[in-house]
Amino acid sequence: MDGEMAQAPNEKAARLIDVARRANVSRATAARALGGYGLVTQSTRERVMAAAAELNYRVNELARSMRSGRSLTIGVVVADIANSFFNKAIRAIIETASQAGYQILVLNTDDEIERERNAVKVLIEKRVDGLIVVPASQGEYEHLVVESEPEVPVVLLDRRVDSGEIDFVMTDDRAAAGQAIRCLVSAGHTRIGLLVATAAVQGYSQEMPAAVVGTVRDRVDGAKAALAELGLSARPEWYRFSQSRVETARKAAIEILTSPEPPTAILATNEDVALGALGAAAELGIEVGGELSIIAFDDAPWAGVFRPPLSVIRRPVASLGAAAVELLLRKIEDGTYRNSQILEAELVNRQSVAPPPAKR
Repeated sequence: MDGEMAQAPNEKAARLIDVARRANVSRATAARALGGYGLVTQSTRERVMAAAAELNYRVNELARSMRSGRSLTIGVVVADIANSFFNKAIRAIIETASQAGYQILVLNTDDEIERERNAVKVLIEKRVDGLIVVPASQGEYEHLVVESEPEVPVVLLDRRVDSGEIDFVMTDDRAAAGQAIRCLVSAGHTRIGLLVATAAVQGYSQEMPAAVVGTVRDRVDGAKAALAELGLSARPEWYRFSQSRVETARKAAIEILTSPEPPTAILATNEDVALGALGAAAELGIEVGGELSIIAFDDAPWAGVFRPPLSVIRRPVASLGAAAVELLLRKIEDGTYRNSQILEAELVNRQSVAPPPAKR
């Protein structure tokens, strides 16, 4: 390497002024180019970046944030950090944000609205530049319309609220549920039950609670619409709305499967209730992929290695997390930017779906 460009082991670390002199720009221009803020032409930015690389200059993040007026942090408020869907989404959020020079602060709410309000308050007090929130309620969202100085933009992940003012990134769960029902019907099933995860109920219930989040309603409505289109009835005795806990869902599934005329297939709306259904089938001696077919939302890490491998609605988790960050960064740069996104999910039909015994 050219001696002028190399840095000797004991040489003093390059300073911002050194980069400015090498690029033949002012110190302020060099700071804007390296910090990614303010007006700098593309050619000037490239010249400054090249000079920084030649001098092995490292940006001081604290100084950069002070100059730009930003904390370079994003707050993430998640419903259930133990759930593999949210776990994968958080990883994608961290990776995408890191590439843009941002750090992440994550708070968990267990899908409780009061904890969500407190989490949003804490993160705003920590002066995050933006928020990604998995909302616990579709109707209670006043705390998400953040009034602060500077303004803190919000992007919702996986769910929406009853406000046209808050952008979201989610999947088309109504269409996905319909796709799952059509898969089961094409295999010969006419008696199809629903095991639905929701935080809006204590224990489990046969009736859908009024305060379910949008994703719950989308999945139920999508399943019912597909049944109706195919000339099949939605039987209330085959439906249970359960807390997202394996043991609770297991008890709910046992009730479904021991009804006088039980369903031959079940659509489970998340990994916890899917495990509950599988546990109930094992306890009752019902063969999954034989006497009972099951499709679950989300491709949990264990789903493909379970025996038989579980058929799932696979949602693009990493793409959802990345898209939420990219949208939020655009909104941080431009407070007027709007662009909610709905991504498609994919049915992965494995061996847990088979014709019902009567069709063999």
